[in-house]
Amino acid sequence: MVETLGGRDRLTGFIYSALVAAAILAGAEFMKIVPTFLLGGLLIYVGLEFLIDWVWKARDELPLSDYIVVILILIEIIFSDILQGVTFGFFVAIILFVVNYSKLSVIKIETNGSDHASNVDRDLETRELLNKEGNRVLILILQGFIFFGTADKLITSIRNRIKDPEAHKVDFLVLDFHHVSQLDTSAIITFSKLAQLSDREGFHIVISGAHDSWLKQLVKHGFFTFGDQEWERIYKEQLDTAVDWCERRILADLNINAGDHKLTLEEVLGSITYEESDVKLLSDFFVIENRKAGEYLFNERDKGESLYFVGSGTVVVVLKVPHQKERILRKHKSGAILGEMAIYTGDNRTASVRIEDDAQLFRLDKEKLEEMSGKFPASTAALHTYIVRVLAERLGRANRNLSRCI
Repeated sequence: MVETLGGRDRLTGFIYSALVAAAILAGAEFMKIVPTFLLGGLLIYVGLEFLIDWVWKARDELPLSDYIVVILILIEIIFSDILQGVTFGFFVAIILFVVNYSKLSVIKIETNGSDHASNVDRDLETRELLNKEGNRVLILILQGFIFFGTADKLITSIRNRIKDPEAHKVDFLVLDFHHVSQLDTSAIITFSKLAQLSDREGFHIVISGAHDSWLKQLVKHGFFTFGDQEWERIYKEQLDTAVDWCERRILADLNINAGDHKLTLEEVLGSITYEESDVKLLSDFFVIENRKAGEYLFNERDKGESLYFVGSGTVVVVLKVPHQKERILRKHKSGAILGEMAIYTGDNRTASVRIEDDAQLFRLDKEKLEEMSGKFPASTAALHTYIVRVLAERLGRANRNLSRCI
């Protein structure tokens, strides 16, 4: 009221603070010296101000549902009292929140294994095969607050997708909780319906990015499977790891090695060249390197002078952040190629590469590539074509995945 009357300086603040303090110290007796008509007028003024702000002005400022709640609170106060009116409004607001939030989708992104592959690079033929089989993997990246309302809507959406006769058969469901802010007990109980659906319809479930407390509750309610069961429900810490598990299961179903086998240089080049005679021509330009786990193949900002094919082992691309643990960006298994961009652009390395498991690599230096191109242009063209196919596959997958986020 003082601010409304224009009292905004510091002295006014001290005066009304002193009056309030005097009223507190003197108690109710202090009010006797204040004329009754002043107190009555003050109450009428405050009441009219509230009515004007919340009944008249608010009609254009508040959403219709919130404005109706304000009117209902006013009616409840008129026929009852202010405490019951406030309590009534509180419960109506909760109900409106539940109803409105339940209408929101907790699915941030819906994609599949073709568009969102794991961060594990394998040979091109295997990658293209996984792209064809990627529709078997349904990936749902969840968001927001999941409670009984949104959880039930999520389960219904999954059920409709699984049972859709016109859609591709789903053998793997990946649920990523990294962007989920809260998961209440009622939602966890609702997820038991998803477990029953998994057993009934026949598909695996992989959960990633969930908090430990949520995992404990899911374990308590029997969501996860333990032991040798046909349809598994498991947890992986990261989304990439979850998708990689699905890819490994798909390759196992097709009786294809998941990238842990050892390839010779001749086998690698045999999948690249057009003619068998080209293998011998190109292999003379490569250098075979045996690297131990823990070694760095190259570091960020090193000059890019070579590309590598992985014959065996695991090689990881890492990003070094000061005062933090290294972050693994990609993993390369047997048959994969790495470091190819720098040899074409001449730019420095954009990340470091570390040997995770003892590996055998086949190195092709930039000057050797130029020499190869001069002596055997037709054979070298096959290598360039293979690298272009690898880059095109990565770019196409990235574009498809990006289009789902827009």
